[in-house]
Amino acid sequence: MRRTINSYAQALLDIFYPRICLYCRRNINYSCDCYICSKCKKDISFINESHCIRCGAILGPYSLSSDKEGCVFCRSQHFYHDSLTAIAHYNGAIKELIHKYKYEKQRFLYKGINDLILANKKLEKIIQEIDIVVPVPLYWRKKLQRGFNQSELIAREIHRIFLKPLSVKNLIRIKNTVSQTKLSKSKRYANVRKAFFIKDPALVEGKRVLLVDDVLTTGLTMQECAKKLKETGVKSVHLFVLAIADYRS
Repeated sequence: MRRTINSYAQALLDIFYPRICLYCRRNINYSCDCYICSKCKKDISFINESHCIRCGAILGPYSLSSDKEGCVFCRSQHFYHDSLTAIAHYNGAIKELIHKYKYEKQRFLYKGINDLILANKKLEKIIQEIDIVVPVPLYWRKKLQRGFNQSELIAREIHRIFLKPLSVKNLIRIKNTVSQTKLSKSKRYANVRKAFFIKDPALVEGKRVLLVDDVLTTGLTMQECAKKLKETGVKSVHLFVLAIADYRS
């Protein structure tokens, strides 16, 4: 009954306030939940090609990579996470969707984001190896200003669909960091260093954690979270993001 009422309400809204694609601005059908037209959705750069499970780098047909050693781009680097899964590249319609969702406080767009994630089979493949879902936290003041934590909303949907335990108040951000992309390489590490704290290590000790965020840019924020989780006795940390940016130092 409630679903029927919501459908009629949405239909009325679409009559008086026609919905448009967030990216190309064309009118779209009211049944499209993700606010992206079918053409732009087809153009989304989903990560279907071979990529490194450690760092997310795109691999060529003759590139070598392994779960433990990684690829030529990350083989010499030390990571605190055990694997990385990304749904799409951070460009085009995906970038526009996330930007409006986060920075223009259009919280209703989380439905479209979650639909894109759940339509992809990558999460379904790794979720069986997970004991608990943990979102990357926002600093309390930033969450208050925005009104929500975008990573937490994604994590809650994963919890709802796959019935995996969810922890949103154990890993906390105790330092009000700035965006990593605004900083020089020498300042990025200092920005996130000791920015996170785990209130009750016993809740995650020995667990296989799915650490969730919306976008991976420099990767240092998630690395610092993974480091803190590993220091408290977590068995493994698997990073999951909607999009990965083509970031260069």
